[in-house]
Amino acid sequence: MTTAETGRLAINEFTFRYLYPEQERKQRYPLDALERRHQAAVPGPDAGAGQDLAPLFQRLAAGHAPAGTLSERLIGLLMQVHSPVTVTPRGPFGTHASYPSPRAYYPLQFSLYDAEPGRGFRIDLDALRLHGMAAFPAEAAPGARYTLLVQADFERYDALYNLFRKSLYTLELGHFLSEFMELARRCGIAAGVRQSAAGFCVDIYGDAGDERCPDGVFEEHRRFARARNSGRYHRGLYPVAARCNATQLGALRDALDAAMGQLETMFPSVPAMRLTPTLCLRAGEGVSPGIYRHVGGALQCISLDDPVDVFDTLYSYPDFSFRTVPAMVFLCVDELAYACSAPAFLELNCALGYLSQAMIRSLTGDGWFARPFRSYQQVGVDRLLQNRAAGLRTYYGLLIGKNRSQEPLVTLL
Repeated sequence: MTTAETGRLAINEFTFRYLYPEQERKQRYPLDALERRHQAAVPGPDAGAGQDLAPLFQRLAAGHAPAGTLSERLIGLLMQVHSPVTVTPRGPFGTHASYPSPRAYYPLQFSLYDAEPGRGFRIDLDALRLHGMAAFPAEAAPGARYTLLVQADFERYDALYNLFRKSLYTLELGHFLSEFMELARRCGIAAGVRQSAAGFCVDIYGDAGDERCPDGVFEEHRRFARARNSGRYHRGLYPVAARCNATQLGALRDALDAAMGQLETMFPSVPAMRLTPTLCLRAGEGVSPGIYRHVGGALQCISLDDPVDVFDTLYSYPDFSFRTVPAMVFLCVDELAYACSAPAFLELNCALGYLSQAMIRSLTGDGWFARPFRSYQQVGVDRLLQNRAAGLRTYYGLLIGKNRSQEPLVTLL
């Protein structure tokens, strides 16, 4: 099966969304050529035991910011973002890091290239080991001190995801990159993102730090990571009725503006795809109900009717009521974007995750939860958002609410 040709990735995904073909989800597909390039390699038999990363992880878990060489701080940043921080008991997908992963798969895998000795290392965050690599699978950027390569373990995906596991991987990668790049920026580390044939690279050009990341930055991130997940007890979500006010809506718009401004340099294919956040709002203090497109930093009203209750009939999962939901955001793109090449389509999914995570961070800091989803009735949502007339198509949703359960039961140390 050829899945990397122009437009094919989108065709596969929307075949699943519209038709849900049973024969395409019975047995797990072998990896195709693109997935094999992005599949992380396990340490070889000559890698040895590797360096023990457990002491670094223990210092982080005890509340200390990473210190030491730039490479140690980078691995500390990586642990801070990717390692689990909370557990939801009695649930099948109960492990949570600072960004969401469908079914708690967390398939991302990491390698680090050090330009000075010209050597690569495989970072095993499951076993907390650092292994040497015979050859680094990606090219280093000119002038970069380090290159962090992010790949995936596609073997973790169930057969259900056969048709869209590549987009799922890069969507989650966008969530990860949003957190990692924000922490790096706040620690004074200069970094850039690019796509290579083997995966996505974070190029590290240097830092303005003093061999220690600020403690306050990591304390704040730990609080965010514990509060981010909306599932805390049993099935986890006990929403309470709430409405957004004008101040909260303004903070969400500021987060959108800032993240949209970053996409242009990080994901060069995306600006041409007309990525358009669309807000569905109930009435709140200083907030009028309706549907609003976020274009050029401004909200363009396309309907003044309260749209949220309609999603009780458009959401794919039957065990959730929208009566308590104050707002939703849908990320829409040009309907012609789905005919793009595989690299551009992967960038698009990264950008969707990056933008969604920026909103999650903003909303969580304001006491809300934000749960991303892509399971909805495509035709019905596009019709409600009047996307056809605008030449757009809905791709990714973010459900916003308040949860009565505010503290995690378990924190992994």
